[in-house]
Formats: sequence, C-alpha cells, structure tokens
Amino acid sequence: MHRLKENYADSIAFFRQEFGSMVFTAGWAFAGIVVLSFVGSILFPEQADGIVEQFAQMLLQSGMSDESGNIVFSALLINNLFAMLMAIAYGLIPFIRLPALTLGVNGATLGLFAGYYVHKNIPLWKYLVAVLPHGIFELVALVLSVAAGLYLCRAVSAALLKKQKGAVRAAIGRCGQTMVLWILPLVIVAAVIESYVTPALFQAVL
Repeated sequence: MHRLKENYADSIAFFRQEFGSMVFTAGWAFAGIVVLSFVGSILFPEQADGIVEQFAQMLLQSGMSDESGNIVFSALLINNLFAMLMAIAYGLIPFIRLPALTLGVNGATLGLFAGYYVHKNIPLWKYLVAVLPHGIFELVALVLSVAAGLYLCRAVSAALLKKQKGAVRAAIGRCGQTMVLWILPLVIVAAVIESYVTPALFQAVL
C-alpha cells in the first residue's frame, strides 16, 4: 500500500511538472472537435446521419453488443483498453503526432451523434443521459491516453534529433505508469457503468 501511494504521488508530481499542459491541451482540443462536429452535423444532416448509422452497424458487428443491442461487458472493456493502448503506442511514430487522430475521431463521433439526436427530434438531454454517466470516466481516460501518446511522440522525436535514447525509455515508463494508475481504473469503471448502469438510466427516460 505504501508503494502504491508513492507511485501515485510520483505520478501527480509528473502531471504538475510536465504532463499537465498536454492533458489540458488535449482536453480543450477534444471539446472543440465535439462542438465543430455537432455544428457540422446540423449544417449537413443527411451526411452526418449516414455516418452515424454506419457507425452503429459497425458497433453491432464488433461484438460489443449482442443481437438485442445489449452491451457485452468483456468485449467493451477489451475494446476500450486496446483503443487506449493504441493511442499511446501511436506516439512511438515520431514527428507526426498520430495520437491526435484518436482524439479527432472520438470527438467527431460524439458531436455527430448529438446532431443525430437533434435531427430525429429526440431531446438532447436524453443523449447526455446515455453518454455522460460512463463518458465522464471514459473520456478522461481517452484524453489521458492521447496526451500520453503525444508526450511519447515528443520524446521519440527529440531522441531522434538529439540522439537521446534514455529519454524514450523514461517516457515509456511514464506512459506505462499513467496507464496502470489512471487509465486502467477509469476504463474499468466506465465499462461497468456503460454495461449495467447507462442502459437502465436510458430506458428510464425513454
């Protein structure tokens, strides 16, 4: 337990000294993408609705939901953890900041779905009920993952330019620490809520 407390204290210090600025930048960028995609879906409703319907079909085929539309917890958890790990792993590719793509895709999806509800004359607060309970945890995990990927990308890029291999090893360690201490617990909580709590809340407001 003492060792765990030390790890969290070290992680918090890392956030304050180096990582926090990236997290805040990623968070604001994500919010901006959500707003822009929502506005775009209002301006181009037919195209936005087509994208949403294709995404819903992909979700069904992914195995994260059964034939009745119920979320499969294990499949959801594995899928989300894999997505977070990939957002970090993209940072191993130098210079192009590929983790930002994950941020853009997820932000655009949220905005498009909000627009879809508007087009179908469904109150937007119902969409928030369907998203916010688990989304609070999952979106924080996403932003942390993307920020970690960008942090890793910066370290890899700097190492190639300055030939500082030790910096990459240290950055990977920091990303692993962030994954285990923060992202993993958030993803687990989000999956539990999305699988068992959100469906009940959504049914209650229909």
